[in-house]
Amino acid sequence: MALKITTQITTDEGFEVTNAYGYLNIYMLAPNSNWANIAYYKSEADYLAGKAPLAVQDLPENVQTELTSEEFWGESLATVVHNKCIAAIEEITGADSVVVVQ
Repeated sequence: MALKITTQITTDEGFEVTNAYGYLNIYMLAPNSNWANIAYYKSEADYLAGKAPLAVQDLPENVQTELTSEEFWGESLATVVHNKCIAAIEEITGADSVVVVQ
């Protein structure tokens, strides 16, 4: 799964992008040692084509998920991680501006 940012963002080069695609690389080593790295792309098609991610210094590239033991061992781990990443991105882009895409 990945994320779609539904608001307009500005790259470090000054380009405006709407509906950017955020791909998560999730690292789970143990409870209290887990994070997600996020790479942003102009679109899902750019990600699938192997294009370079966008440079967007204002958005988080690394989210420390700080999962509880219950979250780590629970059945909805992917949902919990995505929601934590959404919350970190929406601190910058605003409420309800990021959705999960499949």
